[in-house]
Amino acid sequence: MNWQTIIVTNVIEPSRSAFAVREDNGEQVFIPPTVSRACEIEPSDIVLAKLVPNRDRRGIDIQSVPWLAPLVTREDEGMMDADEVKDRLDEYDFPVTADEVEIPLIALQSAHQEGKIVKIVVMPAPKAERIVMWAASMDTV
Repeated sequence: MNWQTIIVTNVIEPSRSAFAVREDNGEQVFIPPTVSRACEIEPSDIVLAKLVPNRDRRGIDIQSVPWLAPLVTREDEGMMDADEVKDRLDEYDFPVTADEVEIPLIALQSAHQEGKIVKIVVMPAPKAERIVMWAASMDTV
């Protein structure tokens, strides 16, 4: 799954669901509201996205908007690939946060989705805020 350049065409308020088109072929892309909010997507933004087929709850492809963008980033220079992320995490004998390891969150998420690294969600108490940590493998968890 390579990064694709997409151009944002519409952001629906108040949900922040967004739509875009692929730069390479003009096909429609749906950007979920959680992703749109996190990246502060606005109409006419040009961003990079990982694309997967857009399917309804029954698993049937949605023909009018064939792509879904679960990952979006504005960063294109210096984007780390999954192997670089894993190598960087290999330097630690314990799980670390994105800030501690100084790797962009989008690179960590991408490496995790490719199955290269481990994502750990920690809740120090039942009502505490979740802490997301990362490790090169289950051996360091």
